This record gives sequence, structure tokens and C-alpha cells, in this order.
Amino acid sequence: MVCQQQDELIETIYPGIDGPTPPPEYFLKHMILAARNADVSGLNETVLSRMMGEQKTFFSADKII
Repeated sequence: MVCQQQDELIETIYPGIDGPTPPPEYFLKHMILAARNADVSGLNETVLSRMMGEQKTFFSADKII
């Protein structure tokens, strides 16, 4: 797939993302893959900003506590 604009890519992969928050299963079939996280960091922020609902942040640890 070739998209000229970031908005076109988002609408193609995540149709209706700016509506009610989809269930977690939605994202199993709708994803954008890239070789590096840096390549999609801005794209992730754009998609998240379009989603309705309360924002939640989850933290992880790099070692066992």
C-alpha cells in the first residue's frame, strides 16, 4: 500500500478511529508495522489523539522487582 498523506494511512488502517473507542480485539486486525519505533512514534501520537475516551498510561519495568 502506498499512501501520500499520514491521514490517508490512518483512515485506511483505522477506519472510524475517531468514533467510539473500539474494543481491544479491533487492534489485532488493524496495525501498522515498521522496522523501528522511531518511524511510527509520531503516527501513534496522531492516532491516539483522534481516539475518544479517557487516556490511560501503563508503565513497564525493564527488570524483575
